[in-house]
Amino acid sequence: MTTNYRGVFPAIVTPQDDDNRILWDVMADLARRQIDEGAAGFLVNGHTGEHMMLSGEERRTAIRVVREAVGPNIPIVAGVHVQAAWKYGSRAESAAEMGADSILIFSPFSFARGAFAYAPEAVVDFYRRCSADSALPTFFMQYRPQTNLMMPQHVLAEVASLPGVIGIKQEVEDAIEYERDLITLRQANPDLAILTATERGLFGNYLLGADGCTIGLANFVGPVKRLQDACWSGDLDSARAAAAALLPLADAIYRPPSYRWSARLKYAIHAAGMMPTPNIRSPLFAAREEERMVIDQVLAEMQVLV
Repeated sequence: MTTNYRGVFPAIVTPQDDDNRILWDVMADLARRQIDEGAAGFLVNGHTGEHMMLSGEERRTAIRVVREAVGPNIPIVAGVHVQAAWKYGSRAESAAEMGADSILIFSPFSFARGAFAYAPEAVVDFYRRCSADSALPTFFMQYRPQTNLMMPQHVLAEVASLPGVIGIKQEVEDAIEYERDLITLRQANPDLAILTATERGLFGNYLLGADGCTIGLANFVGPVKRLQDACWSGDLDSARAAAAALLPLADAIYRPPSYRWSARLKYAIHAAGMMPTPNIRSPLFAAREEERMVIDQVLAEMQVLV
């Protein structure tokens, strides 16, 4: 299996029927389509994939379905969200059995209650235990400030330096904080794969030196890859144009509140003809009519509608 984490990594969605059963054949078709459009790899069982609403067997199957669809040489990062480090090892081993190449560890919810400010050693210890217990190399996540899960830079540097840690999903929306984090990360671990997760800040993040992205918006691989490739080639005029073309879709999906993002994204993918329904699991609920109207207009203007 490859370990090249560079490029567009869609955080793939889980298509569902009207009874919220996952449409595995549609998920496989979507993965193959995204590879054809230039995806470099996948995040499976991320927030976009509704991982908290899936059963353990569904999470396992999602990894296996994508692996079988795209073959052995496309990197798959599998999301794992545990509240206690001792649970991590079995989840990582299970993901490895299904064909994942690496794991993205999400911070426990309890860390939002002041862990980064008052017990940073507990944060580092959690990631140390997880990475040491992992059957696969690990990514970790830097959240945006509003979540109260954003690591201060000294914690960021310690986690990035842990054995077995090979990458980060970098969600910070603030350009100044992103640049500071980037400097910290490169100094702490020059080989770290830095995948941006800022849907509405891709242009700046790529110019600052992101190795790629892993976001729900990347289910629309084509326009995201055009922006990425223009940045990497140094064609700033084309990059600005690609960013301007993509921003209305990013705004339509990712405007506040964040509770609605996944529903809007699934509707957009459905409206673009890439899956038969926009269904999503409770406690999330479907995009509202006014949200659908905005997305429909944006897709029509982007000529994405099938």
